[in-house]
Amino acid sequence: RDCMCFRWVIPELIGQALATVLMLVSMHWFIFLLNLPVASWNIYRYVKVPMGNMGVFDPTEIHNRGQLKSHMKEAMIKLGFHLLCFFIYLYSMILALIND
Repeated sequence: RDCMCFRWVIPELIGQALATVLMLVSMHWFIFLLNLPVASWNIYRYVKVPMGNMGVFDPTEIHNRGQLKSHMKEAMIKLGFHLLCFFIYLYSMILALIND
């Protein structure tokens, strides 16, 4: 599992899991529940990589099996999720600064 393809997957996995745990510890339940499915999906994707593959985003497997559309769809969903989270976090930060 030590491959260049995992260079991008592992930091994303760790960052998402860390953000989820921090939201649980700080008792931000809505944001925790929002992050939980994405963190679970990242862990699931990492664990389900078959042995012998280069990684989660193995270019050969994606093109041979015609999975490009599904990977693009997943990327757009994650982009939308991160955009939504950005504005939620920004709103929460501004609200916390105003309340102080």
